[in-house]
Amino acid sequence: MTGVLTLAWFHYLAMMFVAAALVAEHLMFTPRPDLPLARKLLVVNRIHGISVLVALITGFARMMHGGKGAMFYMQNTAFQLKFVLFIVLALAWFYAAMTFFSWGQKIKAGNAPVVSEGDAKRVLMAIRLQLLILVLLPLLAAMMARGLWS
Repeated sequence: MTGVLTLAWFHYLAMMFVAAALVAEHLMFTPRPDLPLARKLLVVNRIHGISVLVALITGFARMMHGGKGAMFYMQNTAFQLKFVLFIVLALAWFYAAMTFFSWGQKIKAGNAPVVSEGDAKRVLMAIRLQLLILVLLPLLAAMMARGLWS
């Protein structure tokens, strides 16, 4: 029982960190950040990525070792949609993260990075797509937990 409770707790905490990091990225992102802001964005993006990974691992562990059993989840359309949306979220994070990671050399050299307007719009859309998905995930989780779309 303690293990199931701990997994749920870490899963929820990871999703809260994902949401917090996403909101921070959205508020801080600019095509021409100064050096301190660029460093902060790199840290926030790392927290975001680690949180996505922890959420995925704990979600998988909850599915395998939770009270309802893996088959309950695998046969549930709400779970399947939730999983697909989470993978889209992870891919959108990866897309934005590639931009942030590309700043590494410039930041180490003490220079502020510059992103083209087109790339900046795509990164911002990736962040906004993740925020939209985060709005849908709790709804799908509640539907899944109640056995809807089984």
